Amino acid sequence: MANTPCAGGPALKSALKVALPLAAISLLALSACDKPKPRAAAAAAMAAAQAGKPTVTPPASAGLQARPEPLPFSLDLINEGQEPRVHRVSIRGGRPVTFAGWAYDPVARGGGKGVDIVLDGVAYGAGYGRPRPDVADHFKIPAVAASGFAVTLPAYAVGKGKHTVVVRLVAADGLAYFDGPAIEFRVH
Repeated sequence: MANTPCAGGPALKSALKVALPLAAISLLALSACDKPKPRAAAAAAMAAAQAGKPTVTPPASAGLQARPEPLPFSLDLINEGQEPRVHRVSIRGGRPVTFAGWAYDPVARGGGKGVDIVLDGVAYGAGYGRPRPDVADHFKIPAVAASGFAVTLPAYAVGKGKHTVVVRLVAADGLAYFDGPAIEFRVH
């Protein structure tokens, strides 16, 4: 039986030698996707979320026009919910809500003028310019090393139910903004 010819012939046997290892690697890669990646900046933002101090500032994008280019960004967490673009996030209500991540201007290939979090259509200014050397290293763009943002909204701004949040970056020239795609989360 050890020398029985493969039913599909040598071509099938050769294809299987390549396909099976690739399938195994793909499964390993996919299984790693269900676990949030530990990030020092995200951990710091989570600590701020647990501290629960609102940090709302006026929106930086007021009066500006949207640009069509896609926004390079990550919303690392919404309170204890990590990577909400990848995982469904449901957080406890009745307490302040922190949004943290990074974003940079895709045209200038550097930092922007500011970040807003647009929650259910209402823009809130976020603190922008936090150190994110991991982002600069990943994209090989030193100019994005200070692309981190965070904002903590008061509990009354985020009631129970389904919500939509958009990360908005004001362009480096200050004349327009870039929006990321809408991300849904729940408060229970």
